Amino acid sequence: MENMVNYDPSFAEEVFRDVDAGDEIKMCMNCGVCAGSCPLREHMDYPPRQIFGLIRAGKREEVLSSKAIMLCTSCYTCVVKCPRNIPVMDVMHGLAHYALKQGYVPRKDTASFGKEFWKQVYRLGRIDEKDLPRRVFFSGGLVEGIKAMLNFMDIGLRLMLHHRMKLLPERKIKGVKSLQKMLDKAEGLGKGGAAA
Repeated sequence: MENMVNYDPSFAEEVFRDVDAGDEIKMCMNCGVCAGSCPLREHMDYPPRQIFGLIRAGKREEVLSSKAIMLCTSCYTCVVKCPRNIPVMDVMHGLAHYALKQGYVPRKDTASFGKEFWKQVYRLGRIDEKDLPRRVFFSGGLVEGIKAMLNFMDIGLRLMLHHRMKLLPERKIKGVKSLQKMLDKAEGLGKGGAAA
């Protein structure tokens, strides 16, 4: 009996309390239907039911640094198939957002893209198809940025030839201030506060 490890429920309590839809994990019966129906299951380091088990086991590092929590494409297949009606997709997204807030970056490229994407949406109300990749490419440094730009140069040229990418910078949408207020309010609600 002296080799038994004490169970520490603190991480599970943290997830239930602080992660969007985190308390829904309590309903999981570990059937594995979510993983079996996920189109990205082969790319996951841990399927959702194993993520839920790791949470219950107090494995904070394994969960928050997992690539699986960043893979969800919001296809809803797991939600539709779950016999307990657990919003698995919401839980995975909630864990991904929580991991990023805690300083974990399981998929650096995806996180960098997401950060730059939302910065542009907030600033302009739209995406600038040439500026966004440039910012993402160079977020890893000058040499990495040059390599990435050279790798994607043919795609950029084709986009320009087909008038899918403009040469001039994108302008802000009309009413961008209203959009920013809405996004600020949504962020405040997401933090559990009541935004003004």
